[in-house]
Amino acid sequence: NGSLEDHLFDLPDGAPSLDWFTRMKIVHGAAKGLEYLHDYADPPVIYRDFKASNILLESDFYSKLSDFGLARLGPTE
Repeated sequence: NGSLEDHLFDLPDGAPSLDWFTRMKIVHGAAKGLEYLHDYADPPVIYRDFKASNILLESDFYSKLSDFGLARLGPTE
């Protein structure tokens, strides 16, 4: 279903924008992804490239983080 950037900035003329419920669903999913990387992954992952184009959306607008090229492993202590 594209990226969050597609739905915020690259909409075709006349296409409806995302409603607030959908936006909150997307940002909640992205935040849960970051929480997992920081608090539950072993070792923790520092994502370092959080932006709209790196939040991919499934057909039901569940979000997935992408592009881990800048990511680094965090401290293990």
